[in-house]
Amino acid sequence: MRNNYTYDDGLFHVTEIFDSIDGEGKRTGFMAVFLRLAGCNLRCSYCDTAYSLTLEDTAEALTEEEVVSRIRAFPWKRLTITGGEPMLHPLHHLCERLGEKGYDINIETNGAVPLWRERPGGVFYTMDFKCSGSGMKSHMNPDNFKLLTKEDVLKFVVSSEEDLDEMKEIVNHHFPKNHHPQFFVSPVWGRIRPDELVEYVRNNQLQDVRVQVQLHKIIWDPDRRGV
Repeated sequence: MRNNYTYDDGLFHVTEIFDSIDGEGKRTGFMAVFLRLAGCNLRCSYCDTAYSLTLEDTAEALTEEEVVSRIRAFPWKRLTITGGEPMLHPLHHLCERLGEKGYDINIETNGAVPLWRERPGGVFYTMDFKCSGSGMKSHMNPDNFKLLTKEDVLKFVVSSEEDLDEMKEIVNHHFPKNHHPQFFVSPVWGRIRPDELVEYVRNNQLQDVRVQVQLHKIIWDPDRRGV
Protein backbone atom coordinates (compact mmCIF):
# COMPACT_ATOMS: atom_id res chain seq x y z
CA MET A 1 0.00 0.00 0.00
CA ARG A 2 1.04 3.60 -0.56
CA ASN A 3 0.27 6.29 2.05
CA ASN A 4 -2.14 3.78 3.64
CA TYR A 5 -4.66 4.63 0.95
CA THR A 6 -3.99 2.90 -2.38
CA TYR A 7 -2.82 -0.37 -3.78
CA ASP A 8 -0.22 0.56 -6.34
CA ASP A 9 0.14 -2.47 -8.64
CA GLY A 10 -2.46 -1.15 -11.12
CA LEU A 11 -4.69 -4.20 -10.72
CA PHE A 12 -8.11 -4.69 -9.20
CA HIS A 13 -8.03 -7.35 -6.50
CA VAL A 14 -11.49 -8.79 -6.95
CA THR A 15 -13.23 -10.98 -4.39
CA GLU A 16 -16.40 -11.39 -6.44
CA ILE A 17 -18.53 -9.87 -9.19
CA PHE A 18 -22.23 -10.71 -9.24
CA ASP A 19 -25.68 -9.27 -9.77
CA SER A 20 -28.44 -9.00 -7.19
CA ILE A 21 -30.77 -6.46 -5.64
CA ASP A 22 -29.31 -3.50 -3.83
CA GLY A 23 -30.09 -4.51 -0.26
CA GLU A 24 -29.75 -1.11 1.42
CA GLY A 25 -29.46 2.61 0.76
CA LYS A 26 -31.28 4.86 -1.67
CA ARG A 27 -31.42 2.20 -4.41
CA THR A 28 -32.88 -0.56 -2.21
CA GLY A 29 -34.68 -3.18 -4.27
CA PHE A 30 -33.18 -2.27 -7.65
CA MET A 31 -31.11 -4.82 -9.53
CA ALA A 32 -27.42 -3.91 -9.71
CA VAL A 33 -24.02 -5.30 -10.53
CA PHE A 34 -21.72 -5.67 -7.53
CA LEU A 35 -17.95 -5.37 -7.77
CA ARG A 36 -16.44 -6.46 -4.45
CA LEU A 37 -12.76 -5.60 -4.06
CA ALA A 38 -10.43 -7.18 -1.50
CA GLY A 39 -8.47 -5.31 1.14
CA CYS A 40 -9.52 -2.97 3.92
CA ASN A 41 -7.72 -0.54 6.21
CA LEU A 42 -10.22 -1.03 9.05
CA ARG A 43 -11.26 -3.98 11.23
CA CYS A 44 -14.80 -3.28 12.41
CA SER A 45 -16.14 -5.44 15.21
CA TYR A 46 -19.29 -6.32 13.26
CA CYS A 47 -17.76 -6.78 9.78
CA ASP A 48 -19.96 -9.02 7.65
CA THR A 49 -17.50 -9.28 4.76
CA ALA A 50 -14.47 -10.61 6.62
CA TYR A 51 -13.80 -12.81 3.61
CA SER A 52 -12.66 -9.67 1.74
CA LEU A 53 -10.39 -7.91 4.25
CA THR A 54 -6.95 -8.66 2.81
CA LEU A 55 -5.36 -9.07 -0.60
CA GLU A 56 -5.03 -12.76 0.22
CA ASP A 57 -8.84 -12.83 -0.11
CA THR A 58 -8.50 -11.93 -3.78
CA ALA A 59 -10.25 -14.39 -6.09
CA GLU A 60 -8.73 -12.78 -9.17
CA ALA A 61 -6.36 -9.90 -9.90
CA LEU A 62 -7.87 -8.22 -12.96
CA THR A 63 -6.90 -5.38 -15.25
CA GLU A 64 -9.26 -2.48 -15.74
CA GLU A 65 -10.22 -3.84 -19.16
CA GLU A 66 -11.12 -7.20 -17.65
CA VAL A 67 -13.22 -5.57 -14.92
CA VAL A 68 -15.13 -3.48 -17.48
CA SER A 69 -15.78 -6.57 -19.59
CA ARG A 70 -17.14 -8.52 -16.59
CA ILE A 71 -19.41 -5.66 -15.54
CA ARG A 72 -20.78 -5.10 -19.04
CA ALA A 73 -21.67 -8.79 -19.32
CA PHE A 74 -24.64 -8.04 -17.03
CA PRO A 75 -27.66 -6.08 -18.35
CA TRP A 76 -27.90 -3.68 -15.38
CA LYS A 77 -26.76 -0.04 -15.48
CA ARG A 78 -26.57 0.34 -11.70
CA LEU A 79 -23.18 -0.59 -10.27
CA THR A 80 -22.21 -0.89 -6.61
CA ILE A 81 -18.48 -0.96 -5.89
CA THR A 82 -17.83 -2.32 -2.44
CA GLY A 83 -15.29 -4.26 -0.40
CA GLY A 84 -13.29 -4.45 1.70
CA GLU A 85 -12.59 -0.79 1.06
CA PRO A 86 -12.91 -0.10 -2.68
CA MET A 87 -11.20 3.29 -2.66
CA LEU A 88 -7.89 1.62 -1.91
CA HIS A 89 -8.00 0.59 -5.58
CA PRO A 90 -7.37 2.70 -8.73
CA LEU A 91 -11.05 3.45 -9.31
CA HIS A 92 -11.10 6.94 -10.80
CA HIS A 93 -10.46 6.06 -14.45
CA LEU A 94 -12.64 2.97 -14.22
CA CYS A 95 -15.52 5.12 -12.98
CA GLU A 96 -14.91 7.69 -15.72
CA ARG A 97 -15.20 4.97 -18.37
CA LEU A 98 -18.32 3.43 -16.90
CA GLY A 99 -19.95 6.79 -16.23
CA GLU A 100 -19.52 7.67 -19.89
CA LYS A 101 -21.35 4.43 -20.70
CA GLY A 102 -24.34 5.51 -18.62
CA TYR A 103 -23.66 3.62 -15.39
CA ASP A 104 -25.03 4.92 -12.09
CA ILE A 105 -22.15 4.11 -9.73
CA ASN A 106 -22.43 3.72 -5.98
CA ILE A 107 -19.08 3.58 -4.15
CA GLU A 108 -19.50 2.12 -0.67
CA THR A 109 -16.67 3.55 1.41
CA ASN A 110 -15.78 3.29 5.08
CA GLY A 111 -15.26 6.95 6.01
CA ALA A 112 -11.55 6.54 6.80
CA VAL A 113 -10.23 7.08 3.26
CA PRO A 114 -10.27 10.54 1.62
CA LEU A 115 -13.05 11.06 -0.89
CA TRP A 116 -12.32 12.51 -4.32
CA ARG A 117 -12.60 16.27 -4.51
CA GLU A 118 -13.47 15.90 -8.20
CA ARG A 119 -15.46 12.78 -8.91
CA PRO A 120 -16.40 11.35 -12.31
CA GLY A 121 -19.93 11.80 -13.62
CA GLY A 122 -22.41 9.19 -12.48
CA VAL A 123 -20.71 8.53 -9.11
CA PHE A 124 -22.29 8.87 -5.70
CA TYR A 125 -20.96 7.77 -2.33
CA THR A 126 -22.49 5.65 0.36
CA MET A 127 -20.13 6.55 3.18
CA ASP A 128 -20.14 4.97 6.62
CA PHE A 129 -19.53 6.78 9.84
CA LYS A 130 -18.11 4.18 12.21
CA CYS A 131 -19.64 4.70 15.65
CA SER A 132 -18.01 3.54 18.87
CA GLY A 133 -19.47 0.04 18.65
CA SER A 134 -17.38 -0.62 15.56
CA GLY A 135 -14.11 -0.05 17.44
CA MET A 136 -13.00 2.16 14.53
CA LYS A 137 -14.44 5.59 15.38
CA SER A 138 -10.98 7.13 15.85
CA HIS A 139 -10.14 6.37 12.20
CA MET A 140 -12.94 8.50 10.76
CA ASN A 141 -11.98 11.39 8.48
CA PRO A 142 -14.30 14.34 9.25
CA ASP A 143 -12.97 16.25 6.21
CA ASN A 144 -15.05 13.88 4.11
CA PHE A 145 -18.25 15.49 5.44
CA LYS A 146 -17.50 18.60 3.37
CA LEU A 147 -17.44 16.55 0.16
CA LEU A 148 -20.81 14.85 0.58
CA THR A 149 -23.73 16.19 -1.44
CA LYS A 150 -27.48 15.63 -1.38
CA GLU A 151 -26.96 12.79 -3.86
CA ASP A 152 -24.72 10.91 -1.41
CA VAL A 153 -25.59 8.71 1.55
CA LEU A 154 -24.12 8.90 5.03
CA LYS A 155 -24.79 5.59 6.77
CA PHE A 156 -24.62 4.75 10.47
CA VAL A 157 -24.48 1.09 11.46
CA VAL A 158 -25.35 1.01 15.15
CA SER A 159 -25.34 -1.55 17.92
CA SER A 160 -26.28 0.48 21.01
CA GLU A 161 -27.88 3.69 22.27
CA GLU A 162 -24.38 5.19 22.52
CA ASP A 163 -23.99 4.66 18.77
CA LEU A 164 -27.39 6.22 18.18
CA ASP A 165 -26.42 9.26 20.25
CA GLU A 166 -23.27 9.68 18.15
CA MET A 167 -25.39 9.53 15.00
CA LYS A 168 -27.73 12.20 16.35
CA GLU A 169 -24.84 14.52 17.20
CA ILE A 170 -23.43 14.29 13.67
CA VAL A 171 -26.79 14.66 11.94
CA ASN A 172 -27.77 17.69 14.05
CA HIS A 173 -24.45 19.52 14.28
CA HIS A 174 -22.15 18.73 11.36
CA PHE A 175 -24.25 19.67 8.33
CA PRO A 176 -26.15 22.79 7.27
CA LYS A 177 -29.90 22.27 7.56
CA ASN A 178 -30.58 22.37 3.84
CA HIS A 179 -27.30 20.98 2.55
CA HIS A 180 -26.63 17.47 3.72
CA PRO A 181 -26.39 13.94 2.39
CA GLN A 182 -29.16 11.39 2.80
CA PHE A 183 -28.96 9.87 6.28
CA PHE A 184 -29.57 6.17 6.87
CA VAL A 185 -29.29 4.16 10.07
CA SER A 186 -29.01 0.36 10.16
CA PRO A 187 -28.91 -2.13 13.03
CA VAL A 188 -25.91 -4.37 13.53
CA TRP A 189 -27.38 -7.73 12.66
CA GLY A 190 -28.27 -9.57 15.88
CA ARG A 191 -27.08 -6.84 18.30
CA ILE A 192 -29.94 -4.33 18.32
CA ARG A 193 -33.53 -4.62 17.14
CA PRO A 194 -34.76 -2.51 14.21
CA ASP A 195 -37.75 -1.29 16.26
CA GLU A 196 -35.30 0.28 18.74
CA LEU A 197 -33.97 2.41 15.89
CA VAL A 198 -37.49 3.46 14.93
CA GLU A 199 -38.26 4.48 18.51
CA TYR A 200 -35.01 6.45 18.77
CA VAL A 201 -35.68 8.35 15.54
CA ARG A 202 -39.25 9.07 16.67
CA ASN A 203 -38.33 10.16 20.20
CA ASN A 204 -35.51 12.42 18.97
CA GLN A 205 -37.51 13.88 16.07
CA LEU A 206 -34.80 13.10 13.52
CA GLN A 207 -36.69 14.37 10.49
CA ASP A 208 -34.10 13.42 7.89
CA VAL A 209 -32.96 10.00 9.14
CA ARG A 210 -34.22 6.87 7.40
CA VAL A 211 -34.21 3.54 9.24
CA GLN A 212 -33.21 0.62 7.08
CA VAL A 213 -32.46 -3.07 7.34
CA GLN A 214 -30.30 -5.13 5.01
CA LEU A 215 -32.96 -6.53 2.70
CA HIS A 216 -30.69 -9.21 1.28
CA LYS A 217 -30.25 -10.67 4.76
CA ILE A 218 -34.01 -11.05 5.05
CA ILE A 219 -34.54 -12.59 1.61
CA TRP A 220 -31.58 -14.98 1.84
CA ASP A 221 -29.53 -16.55 4.60
CA PRO A 222 -27.68 -13.70 6.43
CA ASP A 223 -24.30 -15.34 5.76
CA ARG A 224 -24.90 -16.12 2.09
CA ARG A 225 -22.42 -14.56 -0.36
CA GLY A 226 -23.09 -13.28 -3.86
CA VAL A 227 -26.52 -11.82 -3.08
